[in-house]
Amino acid sequence: MRTSPHRSIPDGRRAALITAAIREFAAAGYLAASTNHIVEAAHVSKGLLFHYFGDKKGLYVEAVQTCITEVMRRFDERLGPTSPDLFERLRQYTLAKWSLIEEDPTTFAFLQEAMTNPPAELHDALLVSTAEITASTYQRLFQGIDTSAFRPGVTVEQAMRLLSWTFDGLGKQYTTFLRRQPLDLASVQNVIFSEVDTYVALLRHGIETDPS
Repeated sequence: MRTSPHRSIPDGRRAALITAAIREFAAAGYLAASTNHIVEAAHVSKGLLFHYFGDKKGLYVEAVQTCITEVMRRFDERLGPTSPDLFERLRQYTLAKWSLIEEDPTTFAFLQEAMTNPPAELHDALLVSTAEITASTYQRLFQGIDTSAFRPGVTVEQAMRLLSWTFDGLGKQYTTFLRRQPLDLASVQNVIFSEVDTYVALLRHGIETDPS
């Protein structure tokens, strides 16, 4: 994974810049984001931003990498042991993810935009910088799945792709909603978690009655 020349330097000013950048990029988008706003929020000079990250592009890529690393660390802590059942595994992943989103919708909104609709000039850089973590995530998601109940010819990858599309779409819907109207965790559990269970049941049992 590509890193900046100063990534390993422990400096609270660098962390403050990344935190401010995440909020600015999440609120304004990459193109409209202001580096002046970022340095003002971080209480540092603009020269320090360029010292650490080179330019706005470098800052954006570093912010994405930092977000992914921190989110994965928190996700692993939250998830715990996973089920070998495909649907239950994805349910566990989805509920763990959403409990984190409820706590910090701004970070997830930023990551969602960066991963699904990146600025054209950053597309290749983001692919390189996130390839390792993306591959690792999917490998862990697939590992140890019980395929004994699958129809012949259905692979774990195909099933996971279908389920991921479903819950990614649901995730985008609720990320937007949470940014507009923050909810407490109990409300999230009542609304979102219930809907996750509904979709898991639909995917497991189908939407049509048995024609026989």
